[in-house]
Amino acid sequence: MSFLRGSENYVWSTTSVLGKGATGAVFQGVNKNNGEPVAVKTFNQLSHMRPHDVQMREFEVLKKVKHENIVKLLAIEEEQEGRGKVIVMELCTGGSLFNILDDPENTYGLQEYEFLLVLEHLTAGMKHLRDNNLVHRDLKPGNIMKYINEDGTTTYKLTDFGAARELQEEEQFVSLYGTEEYLHPDMYERAVLRKPVGKSFGATVDLWSIGVTLYHVATGQLPFRPYGGRRNKETMFYITTKKASGVISGTQTTENGPIDWARELPPHCQLSVGLRKLVTPLLAGLLEVDPHRIWTFERFFSEVQVVTSTKPVHVFYVNKATSIKVFLKLEEKYEHLQTYVCEQTSVVAESQILLYKDWLLTSEVNENTPGKSYPDTSADEPLLLFNKNNNNVSMPAEPDPPKFPVFPNMVSVENDASQAKTACSVGHVMRRRVEALCAASELCGACVRRWGALLAARLRAVAARAEHLHARAQALHMAARALELAGGAAGGGAGAGALAAETGALHAGAAALVARHAGGGGLAAEWEAGVAGAACPAELRLAQRARALVERLRDSWQHLVRDRATRSLTYNDEQFHVLERITVAETGRRLRALLLRAAPLARARADAIADWYKVAQTVYLQTQILDKDVSAAEIKLVALTERLQDAELKIRDAVSEAKNASKTSAAVKIEASAEGGVPGLRALDAAHDELGAVLRHNSTLLARLTALTHHLQP
Repeated sequence: MSFLRGSENYVWSTTSVLGKGATGAVFQGVNKNNGEPVAVKTFNQLSHMRPHDVQMREFEVLKKVKHENIVKLLAIEEEQEGRGKVIVMELCTGGSLFNILDDPENTYGLQEYEFLLVLEHLTAGMKHLRDNNLVHRDLKPGNIMKYINEDGTTTYKLTDFGAARELQEEEQFVSLYGTEEYLHPDMYERAVLRKPVGKSFGATVDLWSIGVTLYHVATGQLPFRPYGGRRNKETMFYITTKKASGVISGTQTTENGPIDWARELPPHCQLSVGLRKLVTPLLAGLLEVDPHRIWTFERFFSEVQVVTSTKPVHVFYVNKATSIKVFLKLEEKYEHLQTYVCEQTSVVAESQILLYKDWLLTSEVNENTPGKSYPDTSADEPLLLFNKNNNNVSMPAEPDPPKFPVFPNMVSVENDASQAKTACSVGHVMRRRVEALCAASELCGACVRRWGALLAARLRAVAARAEHLHARAQALHMAARALELAGGAAGGGAGAGALAAETGALHAGAAALVARHAGGGGLAAEWEAGVAGAACPAELRLAQRARALVERLRDSWQHLVRDRATRSLTYNDEQFHVLERITVAETGRRLRALLLRAAPLARARADAIADWYKVAQTVYLQTQILDKDVSAAEIKLVALTERLQDAELKIRDAVSEAKNASKTSAAVKIEASAEGGVPGLRALDAAHDELGAVLRHNSTLLARLTALTHHLQP
C-alpha cells in the first residue's frame, strides 16, 4: 500500500502529518519541479458533505488575502484519482503555536520577546483580514504557525480559513464554528450547550478568541478553567458569563468549589512587571462580555500599537540586586521614566541615580528627550539604579521552585512520559533561576566598575575646579595686598588671605580623594576584599551547566515519549526505559543542587555589594559636599573680586585727580613737593598697574573655571 499521494505539481506522504481537523488534514509534501517543501491540506468525506458554497469559501478567502502574517497560498489543485481539491501552502517549519506552548520550556508561557512577537504578528494578520472585511471565527494557538525566515528571524502567521467568511463590521452571522475553549460565551451557549438562544454574532467574536489566545501564550494556561475541564461545560459557561468587568481569569480547583477570580496575570508568568501593566488592560478589554463595553477592532489595533511601539528600558536595581524593565511610550519624557522606576522599586525620583554606561543618564538625555530617542539597553547592558539616600542592599527571597515529580515503582510507559515532561518543565524553571542569579552576580561587578568610573570622573573634575579656584584666590590675595599698600580696600588682604586658605584646604581635600578613589584603589580594593574567597556563579559557568542538564532531561523525556508510542516494551527495551527514568531523577537532583549552590553565592555577592555601597555612598556624598563647598567658595571669590574692582576704580580716580592737580599747581609748589609727592604718585601708578595685571589674570581663570563647572552638573 502506497502512502504517497499527489496532484499535478505536488506530491505528499500521508505519514507526514502536520495537523488534523474535523474536515481534513495537512501533510508535508514537495514541489515536483523544484523539490521545495510545502504543506498540503486535503479534505475528508465530512468536508465534502458540506454545501458547495461553504466548501468553496476557504478557497475564495485564501485567494483574497495576501500578507506576511498569513500563510501564503501557493496553489489550489485537483488531487489525483478524483479525491477533490487540495490547498498547497508554504511550509511553516516552526510548527504551530499550540505545539510550541506544549513544549515543557513554555509550560508557564512564552518568554517576553516571543510574546511581543506573537502579539504584533497576530494583530497585523487580523488587521489585514478586517481590511478585507473577513472574520476568521476559529482563532486559537493551533491556527497560528511559526515560520523561520532564511535569516533566522521568526514570523507568526495565521492559517486555517475553513471557518472564515466575509463579514462587514456591522453585519451578523448565525452559523457556528470554532474550538470551545476559545469561543465567545454567546457562541459557546449555542454550539456547546445546545441552547436555542436565537442570537446572531458579529465580527467582534474574534476579539474574545484573541484574548483567550494571548492569555494562553502569556501564561501557558487557559484563562477560564472549570474543574474537570471540558466535561464541566455548565461551569465553563458560568465562569465566562458571570465574571466581573476587568477580570481576566477564573479557575475552579475542586469539584463544585468556588471560582478563583483574578484581575492580574499569575506570578509564574514570564512577562516582566512593566509589560504586565500594559498587557493586563489589553486582555481585560478583549475578554469583555458586557455588550456596552465590548471593544471594537479599531480600539484593539490602536491599543496593541501603543504596546508594541514602546521603548523597553532595562534597569538593574542595585539595592535589591534585581533586574526590572520599564516601557516608555514614544513621546514620554524623563519624569515618566522616573515614575515607572518608582512604581517597581519604591525609589522616589529625588533619590534615583541612573547610570548609563560610565556616566549619568542625564548626560545622555535631558528632561524633555522623548522615549523613542533614549539609548538602547539590554539585560546584559542595563541602566544601573542606585538609591542615593539608602545604602542597604538585600536580594529578595525567591519563592520555592516547583518540585520534581517522583516516578512510581511500577513502570508505565504512559505515565512515565508525562512525569518526564513535568520534570522538564521544572528543570526549565530552575535553569531560568540559575541564569538570573548568574546575571545578577555579573551585574554586581559591573556596578562597581561603572560607579568607580563615574566617581573618578566627578572627583577629577571637582579637583580641577578646586585647583583653579585656589590659584585664582592666591592671585586675588596678591592683588588685595597691593591695594592695601596703595591705601585702598582696607582689610581686603585679610579676607583674600582667608579665602586663599579655604580654597587651599578644598584643593588638598579634593586631591586626597582623587589619589585614593580615582586611581584604581579605594572602592575597587574595597570590592575585591569583599568578594575575596566568594566565587561568582557566572565565573563558575553555573548557567551553562544548568542548560546542559536541562538538555539531558529533554533527551530522556523524548526517549520515554518514543517508548510510549510503542505501547509495549521488550525486556531489553524496558531495561533502557528504567535507565532513562533513573537519568531523569538523577539529573533533576543535580539541577536542584546547582540552584542551591548558585543562590548562596549570589547572595554573598549581594552582601559584598552592600558593604561596598556603604563606602561608595560615603565617597559620593563627600564628592557632592566638596562640589558644593567649591561652588560656595566661587561665590565668595566673585564677591571679593567685585570689591577689589571697586577699590581699583577708586584708586584710578585718585591717581587721575592727583595728576590733574599736579599740572595746575605752581612751579614753585611742584619743586617744593617734588621730593615727597612724586614718589607717592609713582607708587600709586605701580600699584594700579600691578592690580590691573592680577585682575586680568583672574578674569582668565574665571572663564576656565566656568567651563569646568559645566562638567559637574548632575
